[in-house]
Amino acid sequence: MAPDPIVGADLTDGALQDEIELVGDLVVAASASEGPLSEDEIDEVLGVDRGMGVAKGAKSPQHV
Repeated sequence: MAPDPIVGADLTDGALQDEIELVGDLVVAASASEGPLSEDEIDEVLGVDRGMGVAKGAKSPQHV
């Protein structure tokens, strides 16, 4: 059984928060679109550069 969290401890997960924000961005973009988003539109919303395979501004796995 996991121990109880420390009172007042920060219970956030940075990576999870980033993913939640990305999903939110997709929901907003999809809501504003008259039809389904294309793969290119999704990549743009997520900040993905297809040539590199990593989000714009993110470090690629070999540079982490």
